[in-house]
Amino acid sequence: MAHDKIHALAHRAENLWDRARFRAKRATGLLGTPILLAYRGFQTPHGLWLRGRVIEDQGVISAEHSESIVGNMWLSLKRYETDEVRDARIAYSTGSITGEVTTDEEGYFDLTIEHPALSEAAPWLPVELILTEVPHYNVRPLGAKAEIRIVSPKARFGVISDIDDTIVKTGATNFLKHWRTVAANSAESRTAFPGVTHLYRGLAEGEAGPQTNPIFYVSSSPWNLFDLFERFMVLHDIPLGPMLLKDFGLDATKWLTGGHDDHKLTMIERVMAAHPQLPFVLVGDSGQRDAVIYAEAARRYPDRVLAVHIRDVTAGHLAQEADEGVASLKRAGVAVTVAPTLEEAAVHAAESGLARPSVLEEVRGAIEQRRREEGRVDG
Repeated sequence: MAHDKIHALAHRAENLWDRARFRAKRATGLLGTPILLAYRGFQTPHGLWLRGRVIEDQGVISAEHSESIVGNMWLSLKRYETDEVRDARIAYSTGSITGEVTTDEEGYFDLTIEHPALSEAAPWLPVELILTEVPHYNVRPLGAKAEIRIVSPKARFGVISDIDDTIVKTGATNFLKHWRTVAANSAESRTAFPGVTHLYRGLAEGEAGPQTNPIFYVSSSPWNLFDLFERFMVLHDIPLGPMLLKDFGLDATKWLTGGHDDHKLTMIERVMAAHPQLPFVLVGDSGQRDAVIYAEAARRYPDRVLAVHIRDVTAGHLAQEADEGVASLKRAGVAVTVAPTLEEAAVHAAESGLARPSVLEEVRGAIEQRRREEGRVDG
């Protein structure tokens, strides 16, 4: 009870501060230009879900790659200290379906569009968004395009993947390394793990083409990093997919970013519940609690987890809870790999028929090339 009261007071205080700051900016003519951000959505049994946000443009998302440490730190601070735009009105349309949605106090909007069967729209259905009105701002209509992941009836399985230290090197287990990576405000500054492109593209391939099997990305990183992650995937030719990130801030129901386990497990359940016809391959790392979370997902959805691949970032010294999570998965009959590279994951994918056999050699080749580049090969 006391916790709830403190939370309510903190939320009210933040709301009052935001409103006071907004009034001050408005009175001094310092309101910025709103921009419309569209995130990738996905198909659910209840309709097409997508999310977006309206914030003031601080030049962060459009900033070019730079090697300046000070400049990047400043941009990163602004990336997290957003000036959200509440009560903005956004019109949406897809085909003959139209509607309107309004942003909340953090500038976010969520919408679910009812739809008929859309398998012919796979893999992506475009949704047009137009920022039509923003109270107290002088704006002309601003458009953006969102995309909804439509799963082909020919899909055999889906993939749910972590992001930090699973596909992109962030050093999340080391604070200084992690901050240095996060502070670099560009996708070009981030490093992909060798073989991730080949393995994920191999898993996504199927009878309906290179995006037959959908990939979903679930992370405890905040929505503030969405554009960086998406550009990173484009640069490294990693299959795109809906990202389910975490709110960064205080609202009526949460403190700051909320719980890591609860967020990831809730999002995994949301994806699996939205696609009850699909089993899933889960990919994560040993730096946090992915093995434990994935074991719980397998318990809640028996026979729907085909394999779990954990990229070991702890040099073989798994935490006890991670060991217990791996053991639990194995007792449930789930195939599990734990390794510092994705080679064992590729072996399983090739041998189990989840990916074509040549994917294994592609992954091995990428790993070997990285080793040569880093000078770890004799001779």
